[in-house]
Amino acid sequence: MLLSIIIPVYNAEDYVARCLDCLLQQNLKVTAYEILVMDDGSCDNTYMIVQEYATKHQNIRLFQQSNKGPCSARNALLKKAQGEYVYFMDADDMIATNSLGSLVRLAQNLS
Repeated sequence: MLLSIIIPVYNAEDYVARCLDCLLQQNLKVTAYEILVMDDGSCDNTYMIVQEYATKHQNIRLFQQSNKGPCSARNALLKKAQGEYVYFMDADDMIATNSLGSLVRLAQNLS
């Protein structure tokens, strides 16, 4: 596994799908990266939205905890990460299509 993308989410139903959509349009093989999402006690439909994505995409893993804040969610996901590299995002972030593969290759060349 090359890359683990860590995303804490809390009441993000309005934009979490957009975040996941951009992460699924990357120039990496599905088996080369994982998307780890921690629902941090959301009171809206965030968990169900991400659960639907996780059902359809093998590289999305969804976890849930009571509300402890984004730092706790990130740290919990970091312990579960299997990637050689880690990329942190928030649920309202987006990244350009086909950019993560380039970042990984750049990191590998600098190592």
